[in-house]
Amino acid sequence: MKDFFNLRDKINQMGTKKLTQNLMIVILAAAIIVIASSTFLEKKKDNRNSVETTGIELNKKLDFKNTYEEQLESRLKSILEQIEGVGEVSIMITLKVGSEIVPAINTIETQSQTDEEDSGGGTREINQKSVDSKVVLKKGSGTEEQPLIVKEIMPEVRGVIVVAEGAENPVIEARVSDAVQTVLGIPAFRVKVYPR
Repeated sequence: MKDFFNLRDKINQMGTKKLTQNLMIVILAAAIIVIASSTFLEKKKDNRNSVETTGIELNKKLDFKNTYEEQLESRLKSILEQIEGVGEVSIMITLKVGSEIVPAINTIETQSQTDEEDSGGGTREINQKSVDSKVVLKKGSGTEEQPLIVKEIMPEVRGVIVVAEGAENPVIEARVSDAVQTVLGIPAFRVKVYPR
């Protein structure tokens, strides 16, 4: 409380002109701090949004399982319909999981070894190892950063059902089954061919 009265007395001794100048300096400093802090907060918010946007774009890439299935079905249908004795074909392909995207990762490993001796003649060996891994980002469209993709592993085919005109003939059925196995690189037990 004593400090408060001392401060009040000093303010009264300075006079109004000096007090006005000091108040203007304090107000100006406060305004600069508010503007600067809002600018930094906006940058942090933008970075958070770009990370969320990157996540959304990755989810879009991961959510193409149906499109990939449809592409396989369409291409397989067009080739199977060209086999002699095969008429109209319907195909259903199921995949085990979605695709897997592997981003580039920058890994920094540090390792240190220290040998210590105490005054009693004992020795001690200290090993320290640290690993720091970060996803490598690249500039995307505009100012957005996106992860650098090293490879994309396509999903594995779980099974195929083919319904085809002419599949009642065992020779045609075998040709269709062989063609599917060859194109998709899957074993015979994952392919079923039925007549239309």
